[in-house]
Amino acid sequence: MTCRLGIVLLALQGLVVLATGQGLVEGTFAEHALVRVGTEEFAVAQGRTVEIRSWANPNRVSRTLRGAEAFVVSLAVSPDGRLLAAGDKDGHIMVWEIASGQLLFKKYAHRFSVWSVAFSPDGVLLASGAFDGTVRLWDTGSWVEVGLLIEPRLVDAENKDRAHMGWVRCVAFSPDGRTLATSGCDGYVRIWDVDTLRLRRDAIQAGINVYFVSFSPDGELLGCVTNPGEIRLYRTDTWEEAMRLRAGRTSSLYVMSFSPEGAKVFAGGFSNKVEVWDLATGKMLSEHPGHTDSIWGLIVFPDGRRVVTTSRDNTVRLWTIEN
Repeated sequence: MTCRLGIVLLALQGLVVLATGQGLVEGTFAEHALVRVGTEEFAVAQGRTVEIRSWANPNRVSRTLRGAEAFVVSLAVSPDGRLLAAGDKDGHIMVWEIASGQLLFKKYAHRFSVWSVAFSPDGVLLASGAFDGTVRLWDTGSWVEVGLLIEPRLVDAENKDRAHMGWVRCVAFSPDGRTLATSGCDGYVRIWDVDTLRLRRDAIQAGINVYFVSFSPDGELLGCVTNPGEIRLYRTDTWEEAMRLRAGRTSSLYVMSFSPEGAKVFAGGFSNKVEVWDLATGKMLSEHPGHTDSIWGLIVFPDGRRVVTTSRDNTVRLWTIEN
């Protein structure tokens, strides 16, 4: 196994510290949401604001987006790169025009934290999933709610109108936009038909908590990370399990990303390390320590080498990883 870990800008054990969590309330669990913006920038949540930074000059904030009511915990960028959506801990959804910083839409959409937001590939829909177990779809032309995903077996008074029994932790559209995958702290992944708002199949029990789901670039695999710390991959033609990646860890994984060509998976979580896995062999190619607490956000740039991570240690770190 060979691996070269390079660094952009400051050399400090293979990483650059961008943010120290200044401005956050002391003792607050700082869950930094992270998303790529275009080919050279990224957005990171800093309390009630969202900062736009660039790979070339990460210590400079080029734009600050304001208007959230509470700490921002989820971010998504529209396919055309024009809009940025966010969810906060009080249940609000916000949408900004990135270039101008103008707040275009704000709504109290869910009870409590909106843990995940995602644009459809054509940019027509925005999906949101939250602590209250609900998943909602929004029309991005009018910002009117156009869908509520309901698991029909959750029919009692307390759980009706929910997609999951527990918190919804992640929502993800397939590359063709026809399918929405959702995951929750009930341990299930659910697969929904976007046109009919109905389940395509029975729920997949993928772990105790399923923190994150993501489709491969070609749409042939759905990946999820779980507690206990596994990466599980499912074929999207049959929804049968295709592969399970495990490093002998006992701690959970929290986030993952396919490489742009779909040959590798990058993952992070409670081990505080960035992991890189080869899907052809099912073997770990490399792992990269540096954070001093759990990794909560991870993005991969289009070149497949540059990675940005956020962590509960209140840092944002840049990596150049070549396997």
